[in-house]
Amino acid sequence: MFKTTVSMPVPALARGMGTNITRTLFPRHYRLRHKLQNSNEATPLEDGSIFIRRPTAGPTTSILSSARPSPASVSSRTPGSATTTPLSHPDLPPPLKAVAARPTFAKLTPEQISEMQALRLENPAKYTRSYLAKKYNVSEIFVQCYVPASKEVQVARLKAQQRAFEKKGWKAQEIVIQRQKRRALW
Repeated sequence: MFKTTVSMPVPALARGMGTNITRTLFPRHYRLRHKLQNSNEATPLEDGSIFIRRPTAGPTTSILSSARPSPASVSSRTPGSATTTPLSHPDLPPPLKAVAARPTFAKLTPEQISEMQALRLENPAKYTRSYLAKKYNVSEIFVQCYVPASKEVQVARLKAQQRAFEKKGWKAQEIVIQRQKRRALW
């Protein structure tokens, strides 16, 4: 790696307690300058402290100081303007996604709720939670709360889940058990 002559020993390769070969081969001879003392934004005060002028964040400085502001920036500054275009400035983060509109659900009368209960009791395999929610334009959680499945259907579902669990291999069963334990800790 390093060619050394016999007549001239290289002290850099001699390692002692707590030394590093890179430190001995490449010593740092320069002194680091303090960031604040050499910054254009820093102004030393009389008491020895340093006042730092940070660049302002936001579009107000560039919009107000520009000789010809863009129409989008002018319209966005006037309250109640007809055109509401979002500000575009290099200092601003990208705009957030528009929030999706919430679906509007119908308000059911007690007669409709009792009809849903009758349908659910009549044939729970056909009149499922999602089917009734689409039919009456309500959420599935509404159907689950007001028209729950009968106890027999719930027991049948649990038995089907147990049979599916027993068909799995030992590793898949262990994963399911660990997942249930983690969920219980929440």
